[in-house]
Order: sequence, then structure tokens, then C-alpha cells
Amino acid sequence: MKELNESHIKILKHFSNGLTHNLILWIISKESIHGYGIMKRLDEFFDFSNENCELKATSSKVYPILRKMEDKGLIRGEWQIVNNKRVKFYSITEDGEIVLNHIKNNMKRVLENPSWLDYLEDMTGREISREN
Repeated sequence: MKELNESHIKILKHFSNGLTHNLILWIISKESIHGYGIMKRLDEFFDFSNENCELKATSSKVYPILRKMEDKGLIRGEWQIVNNKRVKFYSITEDGEIVLNHIKNNMKRVLENPSWLDYLEDMTGREISREN
């Protein structure tokens, strides 16, 4: 099998980055969670690396996203003391809930669109339920 080249790796990274923002917002909507916890949860989603392309969540990737989301009012960070250490826990704001609900509605439309279902079946090799 041919190895991934630099161009291929960029495509995989764009795929990962495009989902990461939405996943972070969704993860935070489920619980108040600190940055390291977010990185661990993201790694559950992106557990498909190889020797040429590492798609793990790193602090240099996640914390800038968290800062931007906080600056835009989508999430709120609150410092807490855990085991005698200051740890910042993130929770979703009302604006974040509005954005997340918009994403959810778009995802529902994706699953109602036969073209998207064909794409998902082809990409996953699995039959997607076509029931509403």
C-alpha cells in the first residue's frame, strides 16, 4: 500500500480540525470539564493515527480553540482548586447552546438527505438507517 505523502496528511488534518470545534462544544455541553479531560475525550474520536500522521488532541491545538470559544462567549471557563492545583473547568453558555442547537439541526438535515446517506454509507462501509 502506498504511503501517505505531505498533501495527504494535510487533508487528514483539515478533516480533524473541521470537526474539533464542534466536538469540543458538544463535549462541554455534556459536563463541566477541564482542558485535559477535553483532550482525552477528543482522542476517543480521533483514534486512527499511523506512523505518518498523528491526529491526537494536543494542548497546542485545544487550548487556543478553548480561548477563542471563550472570547466569543460560547463557553465559560472557571478556575477551581483540585488536589491543591488550579484547574480551569469549562461549561457551555447560552450562546454556545444556540450554536450547538444549530449544529444539531444541520446534522438532522444531513441524516434526512439521501445524498449524505449514500456518502456516509460509502465512507463507513456500513448501511445507514434511512428511517426518520
